[in-house]
Amino acid sequence: MVDDYLTKNITATDVATFLANNPNAITNMLTAHPELLAIFLAAAANHSQENKHIDSKVIDLIPAIAAKARHDAHKINQTHQSLLHVAAENMLSWTRLHHATLALLASTDLSTMCTVISQEFPVIFDLNQCQLIIKDKATIPNIANTGLAIHPTAQIEAASNGQDLFLGLPNDAAQTLLVKPAQSLAIIRLPDRLPDPVSQSMLILGGKTANSFHPNLGSDLLVLLAEMVGVTLAARLEIEDPLK
Repeated sequence: MVDDYLTKNITATDVATFLANNPNAITNMLTAHPELLAIFLAAAANHSQENKHIDSKVIDLIPAIAAKARHDAHKINQTHQSLLHVAAENMLSWTRLHHATLALLASTDLSTMCTVISQEFPVIFDLNQCQLIIKDKATIPNIANTGLAIHPTAQIEAASNGQDLFLGLPNDAAQTLLVKPAQSLAIIRLPDRLPDPVSQSMLILGGKTANSFHPNLGSDLLVLLAEMVGVTLAARLEIEDPLK
């Protein structure tokens, strides 16, 4: 029995199977014979070179696959970082909107509401200026004491290019509406489903840079802010004139 085992022809497959099933044997063997590792690596390199020499049509795709894997991993990482940045920006925007809403709710009349918009909104949203304006065809009692600025309808239409929502660089007409020059503007009409004079009012936000407001900027939060201002304005006007 022992003689049969000793005389059996051991193949390379047998050796590979044994080493695969007994990883500790590899460690023990390399520990006892460290020169074997160098011999194995040299043999593998020679085998690779021989294969290339034998068949020039065989292309080694491993470097290209590895490079593509690294490139894909880099793109995935960039996408991940971009998503984190967008999520952080959205969270900041919602937090600012929440603070603005609380400030509006804290106002007790039209005058304090306009003060919130002109003084607190720029701090909350990190803007150059904010103001609420109204077209001259609207009628509000004692408007001179409220801080709500009246401007000719044609001027407002020219400043906003006739749009309910304008985002971009201010034109000459827009600059005349501002308290001070701004690098970019958002002009948002308050919801037209609300009664006059609310629907004739516009919220103006002045940006500190040319990129603060641009046509490709998402408008959902700005529209929601205008809705909050519109509802608050309607409530404050009702307090000013309960018969309306």
